[in-house]
This record gives sequence, C-alpha cells and structure tokens, in this order.
Amino acid sequence: MIILGHSLIPYTPFYRIADQEALVRTPSNAIVLFEFDVPLASYCFAQNLPFALNVKNIQELMLGHALHASYFVVGKALVLQAQKIADDYLFDAKILLASSDENDIEFAALHGIDGILFPDGIRE
Repeated sequence: MIILGHSLIPYTPFYRIADQEALVRTPSNAIVLFEFDVPLASYCFAQNLPFALNVKNIQELMLGHALHASYFVVGKALVLQAQKIADDYLFDAKILLASSDENDIEFAALHGIDGILFPDGIRE
C-alpha cells in the first residue's frame, strides 16, 4: 500500500496546481495534483507529465482514466467504488484515499485500497 504524507514514511510529495501556468513552479519530474480539469489533464498527458486528479464522482474517475491520470485522490465516500472500478477495468492508475486520520491506514489496508494520501503529502 502506498502511504504518502505520513511523518514516519519517506515520500515524494504531490504538488497542487490550479492551472497550466502553475506547472513552471513545480520541480521537474514532480507529480502534480489538481481538481478534475479536462484541458489541464490533456496538456499533462500530451507533455508526458505524471498527474493526480481529485475526483468527486465516477464520471470524473472514468474520464480521468481515459485522460491517463497516474493517481486518483478520492474521499472515503467514493473510495470503495473507485477501487472496485479500477480493479475491474485494470487501471494503471492508483486510487488514493484522501485522509487526515491515521486510523484510515487500517481501513484502506482492509479494503484493498491502493494507498492513502495525508495532507502533508501535498505541497502548495
């Protein structure tokens, strides 16, 4: 299981961006994270930049998969459905549970979730 943003585990942070111009302020080879945005995802894919999407529903998950996202960051209400879909459709992307509660590590592990992303795993 992937654990990002936990103080005991070394990790490479995601860099939150809001638009294409923000890409220049991220380190090279950084994984950028943004809200579901088709033009920005298409640009990242065309430039061969790995990216993570915050998704709020299954439609965004499926469209993000078609746009070749590397990671999907989802809330607890959606994570079980998202993981099942990713497993059923053999996504290359990983499903990450967004959480600030260390107890969710156990939840994610018991439910076969690919990983968990804590707030410290995201740089602004």
